[in-house]
Amino acid sequence: MAVAVKKYNPGFLSDDEIIASFCVRTAEFDSLVESLRESDAGSSPHSLVIGPRGSGKTHLLLRVAAEVRRNPALTGLFPVTFAEESYEVTTCGEFWLECLGRLADQGPSEERDNLRLTYDELRTVTDDQALADRCIGSLLDYADRHETRLLLLVENLNMLFNDINDPDVGWKLRQTLQTEPRFILLGSATSRFDEIDNPDHALYDLFRIISLHPLDTTECHALWQSVAGKCSTTEAVRPLEILTGGNPRLLTIIARFGADRSFRDLMENLLDLVDDHTEYFKSHLEALPPQERRVYLALARLWKPSTAREVADNARLNTSTCSAQLKRLIARGAVTIEGGTPRRRQYYLTERLYNIYYLLRHGRTNDRFARALIDFMIRLYSPRELGRLLLGISRDSHARGIIDPKIAGHVASALLTEAAALAQRGKPDEALVIYDQVIQQLDSQAGASNLHQIGLAFTSKAVLLFKLERREQCIAACNEAVDQLKESEDSIVALQFALALGTRGMALVFSNKPAEALPDLDDAVANVRALDEPVPAFILATLIEFKGLALLQSNRFAESIQEFDEAIALGAIDPEHRDDSDLSYTLQLKALALNQIGQTVSEEEFVLILRFLSDEDGPLLDVTEALIPFVASVEPIKALALIESSPSQHLLLPLITALQQELGQTPPVAKEVAEVARDVRAKLAEARAHQAQARAQEPPLVN
Repeated sequence: MAVAVKKYNPGFLSDDEIIASFCVRTAEFDSLVESLRESDAGSSPHSLVIGPRGSGKTHLLLRVAAEVRRNPALTGLFPVTFAEESYEVTTCGEFWLECLGRLADQGPSEERDNLRLTYDELRTVTDDQALADRCIGSLLDYADRHETRLLLLVENLNMLFNDINDPDVGWKLRQTLQTEPRFILLGSATSRFDEIDNPDHALYDLFRIISLHPLDTTECHALWQSVAGKCSTTEAVRPLEILTGGNPRLLTIIARFGADRSFRDLMENLLDLVDDHTEYFKSHLEALPPQERRVYLALARLWKPSTAREVADNARLNTSTCSAQLKRLIARGAVTIEGGTPRRRQYYLTERLYNIYYLLRHGRTNDRFARALIDFMIRLYSPRELGRLLLGISRDSHARGIIDPKIAGHVASALLTEAAALAQRGKPDEALVIYDQVIQQLDSQAGASNLHQIGLAFTSKAVLLFKLERREQCIAACNEAVDQLKESEDSIVALQFALALGTRGMALVFSNKPAEALPDLDDAVANVRALDEPVPAFILATLIEFKGLALLQSNRFAESIQEFDEAIALGAIDPEHRDDSDLSYTLQLKALALNQIGQTVSEEEFVLILRFLSDEDGPLLDVTEALIPFVASVEPIKALALIESSPSQHLLLPLITALQQELGQTPPVAKEVAEVARDVRAKLAEARAHQAQARAQEPPLVN
């Protein structure tokens, strides 16, 4: 399909589109253009761009061709662009025939018919040397007529030489390129190959080599903005750099998919992203011969830089056969050499995103580590969202607890119970209609029982609106409830009044209005404490927790820590409602507050946070605020021991790897894990510096 191909092949773009979309590899582009500008009729600056699949070779060559066509300083050149794959080229003569055919397609419109006639005539020549001579003659005739030199842009030169059976083709090509300055060859290759590396081979030292390295974070950021059409933070782009290995094509795929998504949503829907581009990933895999595919998938399963023997064992092949297949995969640009020694090289898949996709879709052992890595990266690189740390407070169990009809005793009506059931079944708008009906029907009727039900309807409606993130509507409902309930001395109504104040405070906290929230939360807590009848401790704990968050948002860190400690203590005496997940949320909030003043949670609290992470339905973890400060405050060997003895260790592989590296170890992990670990170490260093600064600012002890 044309549209699908265009996604991945810049060859289908116009010059204007090529120029507009070219935002990285600018240094390499400038170097190539400068060498062409400085060359003269007596010199030919042949160049070879080397980079793995998707690294931007085609885009770079086409950008040079576009520049030649539009830049007056380069008018003495005419670009002849080969296809990305020249399948019909199997001899030296066919190479020059292909060049003539491309010129017939790309030359001036008034000459194309004659060039095409010449091309069709030469196609019938069977003697390869005669074919090469006559094609070269026709090409040079064109160059002389137009007083130009031909810039030949040839893709995948290494694969081209593999497909040509003539052992002398390199020497023939070298002779022509060295003796005929009217030809300049600008080629690309997915990897280095014998023809250019071996001094005994023809193309040795013929080309100026330009290697395309993975994009760095700044370049990834520029490419993201260009493709997605909007800005993103450097910290949000960093994990995408890691997942793609700085591969421009893969990053472009992600940027198109994630242009209108938040970083968190993009990462959580990574499988959808790759599913949307299955034809791209499958096409390359299916194009591999069976044994190469077997080795490729074995390397994907290993998901770490691996030796030929390790790959062979996984693929169930002998080592020599596996080594031969790895060499072919390297030539294709599908595999790269990543470390090791000259005698024990280590190999890794070039397209990291496919490796992650394969593990998530088909993995048996490493899939849980791949999922854990994605989750860890979300927590590590997401911009801090204080509100998200308390989303668990508004989940169904708490909502049912705060508005449970049993709190109001026997007065809870069947209608309100039905509304609560509708909300529970995912029909919130129907539930809201019932709450409004109850309020309207009972508003004009006197009596404590009716007021109980009105209060319950108001608080139920407000909490439901809060859960739906309809903050303004929630605040409006709370305002009505406060007005209706504030004069009553009935203990049940007084509780509902306090809950209305607390819910309004909660909505204001989540709207980042802590100064407005604090009076409501202070009053809510005070009213609950003043009630004559006992109230479940979790209700008071929840209100105190939100008060602590409001204080935290107000930078009143010491006060917020006191509130979180009280919420933890109250939760301990009401375990039926305040479970381990709630404790973990509160501990994370406390950790965040402590971090602001250069302190950390205790070792016991750190262990508790780790324990709760192993639950698949456990609380959201902010790695930077909840774990790193404590880890930075103790010796790496102690932190490592605590993490490795917890049930959550498989979720924290990058943190474990970072600590192992600090202890001088070199754990065998995926490159993605190693790169995240490098960033974790940087955050540990920042945390240590912050803690040292905080200690330095403490007043001296007085004897």
